[in-house]
Amino acid sequence: MITKTQTVFTPTHGCWLYGVKPLYVLAQSMTEDELATLEGCSYDEGYDCIRMLVAAEDTATAALLETDYAHLAGKTADGQSCFELTLGDCPILPIPMQPAYRYGEMTPWGGDKLGSLFGKNIPDPRTGEALEISAIPGLESVSPYGESLTELISWDPQAMTGLPEGEAFPLLLKLLCAKGSLSVQVHPDDEYSGKHENKLGKTEAWVILHAEEDASILYGIEEGVTIEALGAALNAGEDIEPMIHRVPVKAGDVYYMPSGMVHAIGGGIVLYEIQQSSDVTYRLWDFNRTNEKGEKRPLHIRQSLDVIDPALKGQLAQMPEGGHGLTRLLDVPAFKLDCACVEGELALENRGCFVMLTALDAMELCWQGAQMPLTAGMSLLLPAACPAVSLRGKGRALLSSVK
Repeated sequence: MITKTQTVFTPTHGCWLYGVKPLYVLAQSMTEDELATLEGCSYDEGYDCIRMLVAAEDTATAALLETDYAHLAGKTADGQSCFELTLGDCPILPIPMQPAYRYGEMTPWGGDKLGSLFGKNIPDPRTGEALEISAIPGLESVSPYGESLTELISWDPQAMTGLPEGEAFPLLLKLLCAKGSLSVQVHPDDEYSGKHENKLGKTEAWVILHAEEDASILYGIEEGVTIEALGAALNAGEDIEPMIHRVPVKAGDVYYMPSGMVHAIGGGIVLYEIQQSSDVTYRLWDFNRTNEKGEKRPLHIRQSLDVIDPALKGQLAQMPEGGHGLTRLLDVPAFKLDCACVEGELALENRGCFVMLTALDAMELCWQGAQMPLTAGMSLLLPAACPAVSLRGKGRALLSSVK
């Protein structure tokens, strides 16, 4: 039995992913014929999706909907299932993502500011990274109902990403807290990483969100230092810090690190990091740090010397402090990075591909018939087939994409 309802219901644990013109239905002991009739009539009436509420004990209807490729969006507080079924050319709604974390011994340099600044539910006082939008195996971000990014994309890869068929999700978005200094490191390019690691290389960029007084980064090799001199120092176990260019940083600074450029984040910094979807890092120097067992983290001297390009100087930009509009901060082959400054309402164009949005201030994201409150540090995936959206309020957001 199917009952159309004017009552708008929504999953308490989860969120709707599809449609701006939904039909709400109470489904009870529904048959396959009833479902087929409902789909046809709803499409003819101009709806782009059907949202169905199914009682917890009605396992037969739930099984039918799962067989018909309906999406389980989540459950209500009393355990009823919320299914959604797309009709025709149905848009995919913005998806708030919940991060995976790297912490503890994985990030001995980490701190607690992702919790204090952005309200993140960090698992450890030494939490270094929140992988906000990630398809890295074992560290995938998830939807409010717990679906991994890979699972979400699998529903409709083209509509979700806008990428060529079969292409892996290419970017990784992090928020990073460095209470102490990270290791001095370098990343390989696609060619080297593909040959030796069977993975993408890594090009990345940082936006400094918070910096304590005298905070700095290591950014490229000092003028006149040769790869031979660097290699000799590394192989002798010497401190190579004097060979690396140190740069003072402040909130709003933007730094681009192409693959092959030596770098390190100093202590007292919180930043936004956009990079290729890769976890390949070659560690040159780790300040002779040891863990609780007295063990040092491994270094990758040979690989580092293979990929370092001493001539690389990077690229700098500055995030605008205010105003209204979209500012392109970086435009490099791997990604595009923009800052949206909002005073009122700012429409965001559909780029024909996914966009990753991170709010830096509390605002609203609006689309036809709905709005979503955003908090500082909250990240969303805007699918390629997203409806027209706008930011409303006063504040800034960062947007990353491949186009």
